[in-house]
Amino acid sequence: MKTALRICLFFIYILFANCTFSNNSIDSTIEKPEIIIITSCNSDSKYNYDSIKEFIQVYTSIGGNGKIAVENMNNTKLIHTNQWVDTVEQLINKHKDVKLLVLLGGEAWNGYLFSKNENIKKIPAICAMASRYGFSLPKEGEDISTYMPESIDLIEVMKNSNVKACYAYDYKVTENIRIAQYFYPNLDKLVFLSDNTYSGLTQQTQFVKSISKDFPNIETMLIDGRNTSMPEAVEKIKSISTTNTAMMIGIWRFDSDNIYYIDNASYAFRAANPQLPLFSITSTTLGYWAVGGYSPVYDGVPEKIANKAHQILLVNKDTPQELIILPNKCRFDYNKLEQFDLLDKVLPEDSDIRNKPLKFRELYRRQVQIICVIFICLFVALVISLLYFNKTRILKNKLQLLANQLQHEKVMLEASEHELLISKEKIEKASQLQSTFVSNISHEIRTPLNAIVGFSSLFVNSLNGNDEQKEYAQIIQSNSDLLLQLITDVLDISRLESDKLHFNYEECTIVPYCQNIISFTNLNKKNNAEIVYTHNIHEDFKLYTDPLRLQQVVTNLLNNALKFTPEDGIITLNLFINDDKTNFYISVKDTGLGIPKEKHKSVFDRFEKLDEFVQGTGLGLSICKQIINQMGGEIWIDENYNEGACFIFSHPLYQ
Repeated sequence: MKTALRICLFFIYILFANCTFSNNSIDSTIEKPEIIIITSCNSDSKYNYDSIKEFIQVYTSIGGNGKIAVENMNNTKLIHTNQWVDTVEQLINKHKDVKLLVLLGGEAWNGYLFSKNENIKKIPAICAMASRYGFSLPKEGEDISTYMPESIDLIEVMKNSNVKACYAYDYKVTENIRIAQYFYPNLDKLVFLSDNTYSGLTQQTQFVKSISKDFPNIETMLIDGRNTSMPEAVEKIKSISTTNTAMMIGIWRFDSDNIYYIDNASYAFRAANPQLPLFSITSTTLGYWAVGGYSPVYDGVPEKIANKAHQILLVNKDTPQELIILPNKCRFDYNKLEQFDLLDKVLPEDSDIRNKPLKFRELYRRQVQIICVIFICLFVALVISLLYFNKTRILKNKLQLLANQLQHEKVMLEASEHELLISKEKIEKASQLQSTFVSNISHEIRTPLNAIVGFSSLFVNSLNGNDEQKEYAQIIQSNSDLLLQLITDVLDISRLESDKLHFNYEECTIVPYCQNIISFTNLNKKNNAEIVYTHNIHEDFKLYTDPLRLQQVVTNLLNNALKFTPEDGIITLNLFINDDKTNFYISVKDTGLGIPKEKHKSVFDRFEKLDEFVQGTGLGLSICKQIINQMGGEIWIDENYNEGACFIFSHPLYQ
């Protein structure tokens, strides 16, 4: 029954660990891992899981981005000692390009340290979660249940290996024996209990070594889980005399039948001989059975591993070895000290005492603090209420005065608002009259001016006089054309601002349409600058637009370019569509003088001219901008073009 329960618990742990680690981006198959965590898969499954999880969280938080794989040796039994090296090698060989090993547990340490594979021993490693003392592995065929190895300091072995860091426990067996002697000066017999695991045998070899070296007068009794079952261990403990005798425990998880026990074994041992004082070197059973003892401080190891791994992989691959023995702390159980009449003993400095009864002040300190806080809050609330009441009374009087003032100001504002409305109506009427006047006067001036332009053109074409007369006639015609263009621009601006300029949209085959605009411009241009036409759209592409207004914008941009482009210059008209198929673009670039960047926005203002000596009203670009905006587009100057000026405007593909 117990074996079945142990198997069920083991598989539940493996399933839970795999599910959870997958959420932490640990993958040993999909991507090549940089870090392999090899665990001995000992009985402390939850401790292993929590430690690995904390390592991943810290490693990720400090910038570690290496892929991590977790492998379990599944060799918790001592009968597998001869397989540890092969198992570690097989787990490492499953992965390629491994940059760092994290070995958790003594079995994993031994598999790496005693491997003869040079390629594996070249991989840097971090060791943790095991004692600094191990033992030499038995030879093939040797009976592990009776094997009595020598204790080995693995830290010394690591000094000649590629172990970059080690955070090892030291169970302080000698100090714990001295603690037992201090409490029991007549102690002449010491029983040591350890289980059928690597940790149990390690602790037993360390105990035997300490007794033989420093305490030869103390009789010892070993309850060895390698050759003792759980019921047999209970009977042995029950038969121990408590006279001048104490017991020391390392760890008990597996017995000789390889049955896994959690905490029920410790309770059974305690019930077998409750008057037998027990000291723990691992803090096992502390709080309900053991009197106390020195035990390692287990906290902070995952964080140390994560920082060292980050240093090795990302900061400095040649980081020096860091072989650290974790500190120990002396811990005691108050109830057990009281049970064995040991409260009068002076405990080591900074000892941690559990189950110590609290004094009234300590027991109800939190409640007293809460009551004090509530009282202070009530007092402060009362003071604030009084201040608030007094301030409210003062504010009420001030508000009454302000209300009277506001009522008076309201009457004044209403009178001012009425006057402002009258002024606004007058301004709007004046603006409307101004626009109407400009529109009408422009129209009235344009009518006779058309006659002047027409007849001056006939006069120039029919004149047979001398060259001087022809030159005068040409001046008349040129200036009348300029005057007509000025009147047209003023009229367009007036119509745009008063929203009276109508747009007539239709489908226009844009490629040949722009070609016709260029042809017309070439006929009327005053210099020999070349106009180049480029596009990346189909010849039959149709744009839904107002052809007349589009021609006005393009012609204006081309004429502007001709004004500032020298005789051998080039003007380029380019048509293109953006990638998301939402806008149609036309650009006009020249090789002229260019426009200073500080003028890129102001050139679109009315009556803005870059060169006062060049003919023009300064309204052309302003008209272009307003027409393009009315059609849903925008116009701007390309700041990245530095060979002249480049104007670009957009036009929606779909109106």
